[in-house]
Amino acid sequence: MKKIASIVLLLMAAVSILSACGSSQSGGTMKKFVIAYLPGEANDESAKLNKDFEDKLSAAIGLPVESYKATSYNAAIEAMKNGKADMATFGPFSYIVAVDRAKVEPIVGISMPSLANSPASVIIVPKDSDIKTVADLKGKTMGFVDPVSTTGHLFPKSLIVDELGIDPEELESGFFKSIQFAGKHDTAVLGVVKGQYDAAGVSGMYPEMLVQKGLIPKDSYRVIAQSGPLNATPVGIRSTVPDEVKQKVKAFLLGYNNPEYFQNLFGMADAKFVEVKDSDFDNIRDVAKQLKLSSEDLLK
Repeated sequence: MKKIASIVLLLMAAVSILSACGSSQSGGTMKKFVIAYLPGEANDESAKLNKDFEDKLSAAIGLPVESYKATSYNAAIEAMKNGKADMATFGPFSYIVAVDRAKVEPIVGISMPSLANSPASVIIVPKDSDIKTVADLKGKTMGFVDPVSTTGHLFPKSLIVDELGIDPEELESGFFKSIQFAGKHDTAVLGVVKGQYDAAGVSGMYPEMLVQKGLIPKDSYRVIAQSGPLNATPVGIRSTVPDEVKQKVKAFLLGYNNPEYFQNLFGMADAKFVEVKDSDFDNIRDVAKQLKLSSEDLLK
């Protein structure tokens, strides 16, 4: 927890990746701009808000805007690498992988002021579990979200390494009974509540979000460990997107103000797009180094 508590960047691990399928550029001229979302909670309201966002972006950049749901962080990064994706909202860890693997660069970040003092990641257990501490996780079934999820894998894993003072490789070779990846933060939370996992590492905002939506009872889980907060999560764009388009996209995002959109998609009405630079995520690279993980390891 010592290292994680000092990290200042956002989560959201969750929660959505903007990328694409189907080439959007041909011969140096963009034909369309594609946004794809990672698997998450889908509902009519979010679909409506996404469509409104895409229509307004289209008008601002003078290109058709399309959307596609990626199946994983890896799939989204590969789509960016292959020129089939134009923009993605990444968790910090998946962002640094995308920079290495797909030559992605930051266009803006997403900041959530109301989460400035809240944990980015938590490790939760069922309310009646005999697991009281991180040490009690030994020999248990552990649920994570995705191998390159910041708040749903790397931060919780770093919490355990820091608190127990063990080698990261020990977590992969016998510490847990088994490790399972749920694919989504809400699925991981539900997996704990329903007894599929003994514990799970998820974004700090998700358990309470599911309580507020009536998907789980308020007292159905306990938090046994938590990380420090994050400031912003990066939105990446393909470096080969024409500069004129990049500038139009950036201007649109920085000027976008729709509390309903941010509330529905990110759980916080005060969320907003902000300026970021690649060096803002160097401390995330330090955590990956602490866990002895390269870009190739993160994508396995």
